[in-house]
Amino acid sequence: MAGDDLKKVARGQPLRIPAAAYNYFIDAAADYRNRTVGMEGEYKQHDTKTGIIYVRNDAGGDLEQFSVVGLDGLVIGPDDNDREFRHRVVMKGVKPDEDKHRSKFGIMVEPVASGKLGRAVVAGLCQVKLNVPDEENEPRFAEMDDGVTGNLKAATYGSAVILWREGGTGVQWAVVRLGNLPILFPVELEQYGGEQGDDENPATWTYNVKDAFTGETLEEGVDPTADPHKWKRPSVGWMIPATFGYAHYNGDGDLVLGWINEMVDQESCEEDSGGSP
Repeated sequence: MAGDDLKKVARGQPLRIPAAAYNYFIDAAADYRNRTVGMEGEYKQHDTKTGIIYVRNDAGGDLEQFSVVGLDGLVIGPDDNDREFRHRVVMKGVKPDEDKHRSKFGIMVEPVASGKLGRAVVAGLCQVKLNVPDEENEPRFAEMDDGVTGNLKAATYGSAVILWREGGTGVQWAVVRLGNLPILFPVELEQYGGEQGDDENPATWTYNVKDAFTGETLEEGVDPTADPHKWKRPSVGWMIPATFGYAHYNGDGDLVLGWINEMVDQESCEEDSGGSP
């Protein structure tokens, strides 16, 4: 009987292990190993600290390795399955949309069929195809390409840093680092509209914002005091229009003016005509 096979041995007694008892030990050890390895795999496999998450392919077709997908919300949220949400992040992967997915995209590290789950890099180093339209200025950054899953596109400023590329123009292999923090970059400002302000009203200047290196117009008619911009003006007074500033792109892909060189228009005091000091 099982009870006899598993009878304990007193100190000093010779140890004789029946075959049945030995097999019970092996079965128990195998069960423990299977359970603990499963738990370890569950937690380690889904550790988002590696910069890799699971993505469901909602892009409308099968995706090849190194495809680019926009991240469009959670598949499993805390209200759906709290335990699963705590264990791993699973997001919807769709065709990139320039209005929604700037800085919110991943690169698939494996091919994945439509509607299935696959792993994607969202932070860290990764190989990817990169479209370089021209070489007038050596591209340093990359961003998702609107509606394109096959590659990123070179950008003056973007959410991925280009560490290496094959060279030349067109679609080519590159190595990028995802998860780039917002970077300040210089911009030229061209007065677009607004007024100077006076002793009762604030200035209302608006600007066309241009890349200081390439001259490309990034935004038109920008009010630097309106959200999401950060510039603050005096509540009243004459202001000289700005010609230069620093900007960055936020997590939603919006251009943000942080500082511009608007100045208060001041005049020197007139000398006292009576000759007093």
